[in-house]
Amino acid sequence: MVKSYVTSAFVQALGSEVFAVFGWSQRQTYPIIAKSWLATLEIFICEHNLEAAYQKFQVIQSTPISQSITTAVLPYKQPLTESKELLVFLGKQKLTILGNGFKSYIDQENTLELNSFSQTSPQVLLELFAQQKLEDDLSQIDSFNSFKLLVESLEKIGLISPEVGALNWGDFRKTNPICHVTGFTRGTPIDRYYLQKFVSKIKDQVVGNVLEVGGVAKDREFYQFDLASTYRIMNLESGSGIDLVGDVHDVSLIETESLDGVVIFNVLEHCYSPWIAVENIYKWLKPGGKCFCMVPNAQRLHDRPGDYWRPLPDGVNWLFRNFSQRQLSIYGNPLTVIASFHGVATEELTSEELDEFHADYPVSTCIVATK
Repeated sequence: MVKSYVTSAFVQALGSEVFAVFGWSQRQTYPIIAKSWLATLEIFICEHNLEAAYQKFQVIQSTPISQSITTAVLPYKQPLTESKELLVFLGKQKLTILGNGFKSYIDQENTLELNSFSQTSPQVLLELFAQQKLEDDLSQIDSFNSFKLLVESLEKIGLISPEVGALNWGDFRKTNPICHVTGFTRGTPIDRYYLQKFVSKIKDQVVGNVLEVGGVAKDREFYQFDLASTYRIMNLESGSGIDLVGDVHDVSLIETESLDGVVIFNVLEHCYSPWIAVENIYKWLKPGGKCFCMVPNAQRLHDRPGDYWRPLPDGVNWLFRNFSQRQLSIYGNPLTVIASFHGVATEELTSEELDEFHADYPVSTCIVATK
């Protein structure tokens, strides 16, 4: 079955270059490097069938840009180059210049719709960005297969998506998770994979007199925190290997400025006042001492004893704002967010899929904060 697609992108000229920009996003702009990219993005505004889209691409290859298109876009070519506000929105049946950037997309003011010209001949973008430096590669897309590969690469970047109704939900079209315990019944949970990546970065820094909050007896060996001279475990409940029974909200449990390091993995979400927990850790640490923290961002509720928060990267940075140094490590992407919520196991994804990072879709946020 041939897939059907629709364009979903915002495009902007910045000087002599063209970029895809992502609204309300922490994702960086992405360079549009070739004329074939612009032509393909414009085709899928109105044409969604892959084979029919290639036929239109072949017409573009052999047809000069019409005078009507040249005339229509002429007033906007120079402003697009000079203004950081002007954007071009590409969506289903939409090729719209947004005079006030993303604000125009919301309030629909100061916009110009050019789709009527595009429907006749999808070469508006090629003319609109004719002053920018783009690889002239239209003739290199010389087969249906090379066009299909181009479309797939644009889909991977996130500029083209399956048309509405063309998604294949497969095993994910269900209202209960694939695994009810975050992936443990299938293998290694996604967040455990990211935790191990974080641990491998920090284990040489976990030294001296160390306290782990919310841990269990085997953690030191499991994480290979071998450089700690002492390693104590604090937990709410007593048990084998628990050195201190208590609540991290209680500052009196630990002597002020007595610790070289505090490890607190997947605990702050269970603290009713995580800001108090972090303030106490700050007091317990010696000057120069470090806190090593991880919190989940995309994980099902797990109320042991309660599940109050999902601190996001900005929130984590704020919680540790009084520390002199803060180094965030953020992991995740849309695929691993979905996988984490569904309880898909690490072993069911490739390392490339797990390690790909998208700033808007964190699964886990970690921080090394130095007092």
